[in-house]
Amino acid sequence: MPDDAPARELSRRMQARRVAPAWLMSVVTHLTLALVLAFTVRAVPRGAAVEPDRTAGIALVQNVRGERDYFREPGDSSEQLAATDSAAPPSAAEALPSADRPPIEIAGLLPSGDESLASAAELGDAIPGADGFTAGPARSKDFGGGVQTEVFGVQGNGTKFVYVFDRSSSMNGFEGRPLAAAKRELIASLADLAPVHQFQIVFYNDRITVCNPNPGLAPKLLYGNDRDRQAAADFVRSITGAGGTRHFEPLMTALRMGPDVIFFLTDAEEPSLSADELAKIRAVNRRHEASIHTVEFGVGPFRGEENFLVKLARQNHGRHAYVDVTRLPAGP
Repeated sequence: MPDDAPARELSRRMQARRVAPAWLMSVVTHLTLALVLAFTVRAVPRGAAVEPDRTAGIALVQNVRGERDYFREPGDSSEQLAATDSAAPPSAAEALPSADRPPIEIAGLLPSGDESLASAAELGDAIPGADGFTAGPARSKDFGGGVQTEVFGVQGNGTKFVYVFDRSSSMNGFEGRPLAAAKRELIASLADLAPVHQFQIVFYNDRITVCNPNPGLAPKLLYGNDRDRQAAADFVRSITGAGGTRHFEPLMTALRMGPDVIFFLTDAEEPSLSADELAKIRAVNRRHEASIHTVEFGVGPFRGEENFLVKLARQNHGRHAYVDVTRLPAGP
């Protein structure tokens, strides 16, 4: 057989030639890719990337009759507020009447101390309803900010108060102690009011006298600021007892001022309010829902009678208090 060694050697060399180029191409390819990545990919610095500061917040939106009100936290900037709305909503304190705001006129038709009382029908026509006495769309107590004050232990809560006090001649009895005590309690009650609260004082006998620091102008609801409270205190101290007693018209006058609370004080068992008059007062008060608190001045212990003052308070969300005038202290 012929010697085939030369043929085997030739085959081995040809295979080596084919393998060598394939290995070399693989190395060249990987090196090329590594160089491309090195020049195209930028190095990222270690650590977290620094982000610019941004602020965030929560916007509370209230829709009222198609208008949007935006509420914000105290730390929000004016620029952020402008992004949501051009005007901030009023705070509760801003919604209340301001002491700097001119007092609201009650009416130019209230009877003065020198004028006779009109009939109930005439008062109803002459004196406007509660809407005529308020400056805003809602009563101030709807925004909060009410206050508690009292007369002879009977407490009232609200933002608008009217004091209806008897000044008939019978209040001069017992050395004038009933009228003097009533004046002290009224002035002390006014001291609880803040400048945003409103009040008015109606003294009556068979006529009505309304507190009016500006006699040349129509009477107004007053504010609990120092100026108005001082003027009211001077008015109260000037009151003297005289004349007879008529309860109905002063109460109707007070109700038409739209108060939250009426303090009604009298020593007169007679004449009492009739059932018809009590019904008319309740009917008018259904529109206002004022609390009518009654303070009864009497002689000796309370006998527990279901008199017109007890009924008036019960029918109008109020409380009744009894004061024995024989126990009142002397003094102005």
